[in-house]
Amino acid sequence: MKIKAVIIGFAHMHVNEVALYITEQPDFELVGAADVNAGEEKIADLRYTAGWNLKNVRENYCDNIYNDYRKMLDELKPDYAFIMCENCLKPEIVEECAKRHVNVSIEKPIASSLDEAEKIWESVKKYGIEAVVNWPVVWRDYIHKMKSALDKRLVGEPLKLRYINGHTGPLGKGAKHRGVSENADEMTDEQRGKTWWHRSKLGGGVFLDICCYGCLFSQWFLGGGAESVSAVGENLNTPFGDTDDNFAAIIKYKGKMSVIEGTWTTPRAAIPSGPMVMCSEGIILCTGGAENSPDVKAYDIYGNEVKIPKFEFPRKLANMPSHLANHIKTGEKVFDILTLDENMKIMAVLDAAMRSSKSGKAEEIQ
Repeated sequence: MKIKAVIIGFAHMHVNEVALYITEQPDFELVGAADVNAGEEKIADLRYTAGWNLKNVRENYCDNIYNDYRKMLDELKPDYAFIMCENCLKPEIVEECAKRHVNVSIEKPIASSLDEAEKIWESVKKYGIEAVVNWPVVWRDYIHKMKSALDKRLVGEPLKLRYINGHTGPLGKGAKHRGVSENADEMTDEQRGKTWWHRSKLGGGVFLDICCYGCLFSQWFLGGGAESVSAVGENLNTPFGDTDDNFAAIIKYKGKMSVIEGTWTTPRAAIPSGPMVMCSEGIILCTGGAENSPDVKAYDIYGNEVKIPKFEFPRKLANMPSHLANHIKTGEKVFDILTLDENMKIMAVLDAAMRSSKSGKAEEIQ
C-alpha cells in the first residue's frame, strides 16, 4: 500500500521540488494539495509566487486542489502532510495535522521563532505524530562528503565554521529554484513588497531564509554547546519591505565559533557560497558554489591539498520522500539533523541571532 501524501500551502517555492520528488517516489502517492493564505495582498501569479506555484503543482503533479486544508485532511486521511506555507502559519497547521494523527514534514526552518517552534513541539508530543524538517542541503552529496571528512579529522579538530550565502531575494531578479527550469518573472517593488517574504509578521526576512542554514551547519558540523550569538541585520536595498535583507552573525561556543553571513542583494554567482571549516591542521571547504559543480577540497596549514577519501552517497538521502519511504519500509531511524529534537536546537540558535539583531548585544541561547 502506498504512503498517502498531501501538500499544505504554496507559499514556499520549494513546493515545486517537493511535489516532483513525491510523484517520482514509487512508494508515495500525492493524493491532494490545499491552498492557505496568511493575509497577503493578491498580486499577479508570477513565477514562484504562491499563485503560480499552485498552478504548477496542479498542472504537473496533482489536480486535486482544496481551498480548505482541514477538509482535505478529513476527507483524504493522508499519512504525511508536506507543509509549505508561510512560516507564521506552521504551528496552527501542525496542530491540525497532529489532531488527525497525520505525520508532518515541515519546510525549513521549523518556525518563525523559538516560541512558535515550542508550540509545534507541544502538538507533536501531545498527539504522538512524527515530525521532520526538510532542509534542501541535506540532500546534497557534497555536503555529506564534507561532513565525512570532518568526522575523520582529516585536517584536525574543527575550530571555526564560516558560511556565506546569497541571492537577490527569493523572488528577486534572476531567482531560480529547483523543480522549475525557468528564472523568476520580473516583478515591481510594489509587487515584491506584498509577498510574505518581505513582511516580518508573516515570517519573512533574510534571517529565516538564510541565517537558518548557518545555524543548521553549526549544529551539524560543530555539534551542540553553542552559548550565545551576536548578530546584525539591516535592510540595505529592499525598502519596499519591513524585513532585513542582509545579516552577519557570530555564534560562540567553548573553544569553537561560527561566522555566518547572508544577503538578498548579491547573488551566489558573485560570491563564494557554501560552508568552510577551519581546523587545527588545515581547512575543508566547498568549492564551485552551490550551483556551479560544487565539490569539497581539503588543505593543510601549508596550503597543500589533502586527498579526501572516497565517499559513497546513500540513495536513501536523495530527497525527503525517498528518505521517509526508506524509514517507513525498513524501520531505520530518520537522519538525525532532520528530527524534531535537532531542529529545536537549531531554532534556539536562530532565535538568539534574531533577538541579538534587535537588542544590539550578544544573546544567550535558550
